[in-house]
Amino acid sequence: MNDSDRKLMTKIFSSYYLQSDLGVVAPEQREFGVGFSRKIESRHLSFTTAAELRSYLANNTPFFVSHSISYYDFPAATPMEKKGWKGADLVFDLDIHAEGKYGAFAHLERVRNDLVRLVDDFIKGDFGCRDVMVNFSGNRGYHVHVRDKEFRSLGSDERHELVDYVLGNGLDYLKILEDSGTKPPKLLGPRPDEGGYRGRFARGVLKLLDEKPATLSRKLTDQKTKDYFISGIKEGNWSRISLKYADVRTRLRPVFDSLPVTSVDTDAGVTHDLSKLIRVPNSIHGDTGMIAKVFEDPAKFDPLTDALLPSGQELKVSFIEDTPSLVMKGETIGPFKKGDEKGLNLAIAAFFVLKGSATLKAA
Repeated sequence: MNDSDRKLMTKIFSSYYLQSDLGVVAPEQREFGVGFSRKIESRHLSFTTAAELRSYLANNTPFFVSHSISYYDFPAATPMEKKGWKGADLVFDLDIHAEGKYGAFAHLERVRNDLVRLVDDFIKGDFGCRDVMVNFSGNRGYHVHVRDKEFRSLGSDERHELVDYVLGNGLDYLKILEDSGTKPPKLLGPRPDEGGYRGRFARGVLKLLDEKPATLSRKLTDQKTKDYFISGIKEGNWSRISLKYADVRTRLRPVFDSLPVTSVDTDAGVTHDLSKLIRVPNSIHGDTGMIAKVFEDPAKFDPLTDALLPSGQELKVSFIEDTPSLVMKGETIGPFKKGDEKGLNLAIAAFFVLKGSATLKAA
């Protein structure tokens, strides 16, 4: 990015921060880190109030700003041992890894679906969390901040165990189904009203029986046989089908492999590293000009519309490399070829300039 482009981008960022409402809880207890060319070039910063933080961002205007997941007595102290650790939010980071500058944007809907499963099934469902904030990362994914006080004191090892649970590490589905040891023998398994993996497994089987019963057995295409098998599952008795136990287990393996957890790719390091800095919610991402937007309903959130800077202004840009087409603000933008000149909404122009694909044309 040339000096002229950087100067205008800085002005745009500063204007945003003058009136922004950043989602930082207890800023006086957080360590902050900032960067002007990359994510963190300087850390161990502290601010006594949200207004002081806003003033710093408006006047100094870093392109990246992060804060600690931890709370401290003395957040600006060094080394880390002198900060006086008071606890930490439980944070999950969902990211898409794809080739090229723009490859991730085609997969944002998939990672958003993972986000819904992570929050609904695990964070709120299994862990029982209530104080949960979700925000777009500003680029390739989403962050989940759990602020329930009973989780703040968890150490690194306990947080690692939570991530292992979310990822399903070490989980053996065969242990979900077991022989009753009675005569006649029964195959015992979970009921759909149970919590955790057991309940998810049972509900997954019921969904399979509803949609593709022949996947388990052609006998289940008969409605009466299927209903009898389903009634058994609801009671925890998985024997109401004339198949050998080994066959039932083998045919249920695809159900286990399709459990939501297998597609939730959360960065374990962010969750268990108590010294970690995470992007400040509602701040601007310096690689995209998009806002790390806090939102309530994932089903209604479209980052390439809702996380763009608000502006009716248009800027003229010249493309310095080819770019693919993207749907932004509900419209197809591009593709563009190297040398193309185009008038674009300020937020979209800033996006391409910060991605290094375009430069601003003088007015």
